[in-house]
Amino acid sequence: AATLIIKRGARIYATGTQYAPIVFTSLKVSGERNPGDWGGIIVLGRAPVNKVEPLIEGGIIGGSYGGSEPNDTSGVITYVRIEYSGYRFQLNNEVNGLTLGGVGSGTVLHHIQVSYVFDDSFEWFGGTVNAQYLVALGGTDDEFDTDFGYSGKVQFAFGLRDPYYWDPTGESNGFESDNDGSSTSTATPYTS
Repeated sequence: AATLIIKRGARIYATGTQYAPIVFTSLKVSGERNPGDWGGIIVLGRAPVNKVEPLIEGGIIGGSYGGSEPNDTSGVITYVRIEYSGYRFQLNNEVNGLTLGGVGSGTVLHHIQVSYVFDDSFEWFGGTVNAQYLVALGGTDDEFDTDFGYSGKVQFAFGLRDPYYWDPTGESNGFESDNDGSSTSTATPYTS
């Protein structure tokens, strides 16, 4: 599945406007699009995570993320819609609508909508990036998911799902938050 990947140290500048948002969507014609038509957007930064050289979920790329730069910038994503994405490499190992690995607080994220994704709409693996005005519409798994020591702020987040459409694991949540996927984790920084 095609996926837009911004590797550690690179930047994306997707700056739409209120009346002209940037739309990342399926290559299929309108009316034939489905969740999972393409991978999604993956942004990898150099902000702290609580794993050593982790690989990003999804199984489709090499390379790691995270580091010691909490103010790192991976660019700007504003007034963007991501739709019909999501790729399942294995159960519990997928590409989400917007996947953020070790993304720092110098990155600007606001007014982003993820629609009809075949997994989580938004997932943060560590990092310190703040995000505002997020909409998750019709996804199969979690609307918002934080892991691996994420310590940014999410403000004004809205999720709406189809009650008859869920993840094969049967564990779809509105907001899921873990430290490192272990119930006995002491890895720091803690997800907060």
